[in-house]
Amino acid sequence: MEGFAKMRRRAVVTGLGVVSAVGVGTDVFWRSWTAGATGLSRAVPGLAAVGAKVVGAVAGFSGATYLKNERHGRVLNRTFEMLIAAGALAATDASLNAAPIPPPRLGVVTGIGPINQHTEDVLRAVREAAAGSEFDVARFAETSRALYPLRRLRLLPNVGAALLAIEHNAMGPSLTFVSGHTTGLQAIAQGLTMIRDGRLDAALCGGADSRLTPLELRLFATQCPLSLSDDPDHACRPFDRERDGVVAAEGAAILLLEAEDSARARGAHAYAELLACASAGPTEGGCAESMRLALLGAPGGARPDVIVAHGEGGIQSDRVEAAAIDLIAPRTVTGLQSTVGHTMSASGALTVAAACLILADERVPPIRSLHTPELPLPYVTQPLEARFETVLANALEPGNAGMSALLARA
Repeated sequence: MEGFAKMRRRAVVTGLGVVSAVGVGTDVFWRSWTAGATGLSRAVPGLAAVGAKVVGAVAGFSGATYLKNERHGRVLNRTFEMLIAAGALAATDASLNAAPIPPPRLGVVTGIGPINQHTEDVLRAVREAAAGSEFDVARFAETSRALYPLRRLRLLPNVGAALLAIEHNAMGPSLTFVSGHTTGLQAIAQGLTMIRDGRLDAALCGGADSRLTPLELRLFATQCPLSLSDDPDHACRPFDRERDGVVAAEGAAILLLEAEDSARARGAHAYAELLACASAGPTEGGCAESMRLALLGAPGGARPDVIVAHGEGGIQSDRVEAAAIDLIAPRTVTGLQSTVGHTMSASGALTVAAACLILADERVPPIRSLHTPELPLPYVTQPLEARFETVLANALEPGNAGMSALLARA
């Protein structure tokens, strides 16, 4: 096993693409987070009526503008739009067009949230069939014939990864995970495995999620109780004594994860090296265990310089994560959900993107809205500039199943 570990290929991040409530692109994401800004806003009445008073919505966004082939726009849903945009941004950042990777050696691995099946066209057909005193099945069948023939493609999670693969000529494996709030990080971990095993030279990997509808937020709130505040500046308060719940959001983050030898041959810039990913089951110590296992990938098993916490603002979930972080004893702790909200299946990929930027820019942005920490950890509440060697990124499921990724300076 020791010999095998020495032979494993190193994997680096050579491209980043982020879509979040603060805007589209890595630059606006990083600039907003370091400045202590927020993309959270008051929800529209339909969402406020189900308890989501503040959300992290991406305003003025069309993913279709990032397509190379505009015909693919016919099967885009909101989540796929964000996935396509983040993938296009990551590919451009990594100079894939100027210095391409051989198509069979480029794969796609995505983490996607559940896709709303109750689309407006179906609901319209139902309303028309229910216009009388009884539901008219014949009328529903007649109206349904007019539905868009390719609408089913908008509802299948793997179609997003397929579109991303077609758009960027990725002929390697195309995989989709639908496994909750850690799924974006799970996709990155699978990309790492395939690169280290020699199956791929690079993978576009990460997560995307958009579930800002009344039905889906009702379901989300059963797992992650929503904040009662209608103030975007204070609704999400990770690790603060006064926190009262989570702010739901939409977003996406895609990385181009690449074997170091491939990146060197292409002359690509690397943000960071991905050393290890690890997961742990839903136990009281799940988050602590995923971090501990990820840290086994660090030279000497040293404690991390920085942890980018999941930090969702939930009363119980933050308490459990803070206790786990205390066991790891990092030098500093930050988080980004008070800036972009809880992006659900994209949240783990966003924390990894954040870790890459911390290492590359040698700055740690603050946790905004954190004023009175419940546990005295080394939280960053003002921008911190320093040279860091390692950053640990977390993603948590309700019930404390955890996943962590360890990154180091490239």
